[in-house]
Amino acid sequence: IMDDENVSWESGTVIYKFGEKSHYAYLLKKGAVEIFSENGTKVGFVNKDEVFGEQSILLNTLRTVTAVASEKSEAIRIPQETLWKEFKETSILIKAILRSTYVRLTNLNNTITKDLKNYEENNQ
Repeated sequence: IMDDENVSWESGTVIYKFGEKSHYAYLLKKGAVEIFSENGTKVGFVNKDEVFGEQSILLNTLRTVTAVASEKSEAIRIPQETLWKEFKETSILIKAILRSTYVRLTNLNNTITKDLKNYEENNQ
């Protein structure tokens, strides 16, 4: 249900999937969202007043995770243009911190995924 930039989801609703193009980030106002890796492993969660879905927009990549509402939730939908505008107006220090954090997270996720794949292959 969308009203302007407000959106709500029932528990179990997939908000976005791994590999999809990113058009929106979200500011969670009520409820909870779980984050899953490509293979379905729960890798995190989002609480009230936290933003999610922004990383793939700022890094210009496809979605690197799947987000699922774990209970009835409400959020403010942030179009990529709005996110980019806000990001461009941010100080260079904050931009550098965000970018290095996102790159580290992406590298860590890739390392964990490779390690898990190797482990599964070697233990079958």
